[in-house]
Amino acid sequence: MLIDIRLEDHKVLVVGGGKIAERKTLQLLDSGSEVTLVGQEFTKKLTELGESGQVNLEKREVTDGILMSFRKFEPSIVIVASNNKLLNEKVAKEARTIDTLVCVVDNPSLSDFSIPAVAKVGNIRIAVSTKGKSPAMAGVIRRRVEKMITMKDIRSIELQSYARIIAKNHIPSPNGRKKVLLQIIENNKINTFLENDQVSEAKDLVKKIIVQAGKSN
Repeated sequence: MLIDIRLEDHKVLVVGGGKIAERKTLQLLDSGSEVTLVGQEFTKKLTELGESGQVNLEKREVTDGILMSFRKFEPSIVIVASNNKLLNEKVAKEARTIDTLVCVVDNPSLSDFSIPAVAKVGNIRIAVSTKGKSPAMAGVIRRRVEKMITMKDIRSIELQSYARIIAKNHIPSPNGRKKVLLQIIENNKINTFLENDQVSEAKDLVKKIIVQAGKSN
């Protein structure tokens, strides 16, 4: 089961500073998390993020008991991404002593959750998970999915957001609103407007459809 957790302003500790830690950090920043990384070395990108103040970098050796020094930081989540499997296991056990969720990127069996590959186009987010069996294939499938999403899809999402607001003011029944919103998605004229980037025309027609539907209810 995949759960989309809102991580805005949540504190996340990432153990490690390599390419995997970099990828996870970029995902966390995209979700609005406050990220601190601890490790002896950091990639060029992570160093740049640290210098710009987008993440906090703690340059030190990762040893047993490392998490105890981060108790005051109070992370909601710990991402373990060092290249030392034995150390990763120990850090995962430590994470549970401070009541935080933990993800060990190279060992799903030690993790409370996994971070899927995420296809991102506009406001669309589609998660691709292989349950940790093949992160490489998850990345391949993610890239395929991103190519499938069109600008029309993105405009349609924005239009639906606009339509929902109007529908709540004109159609009292939840089932009635759902029916009209689905009709809007399937409306050929509206879809043509969206394909041609005629968003204003699409909105005008949507409003007309919803107002008429409200009068008939």
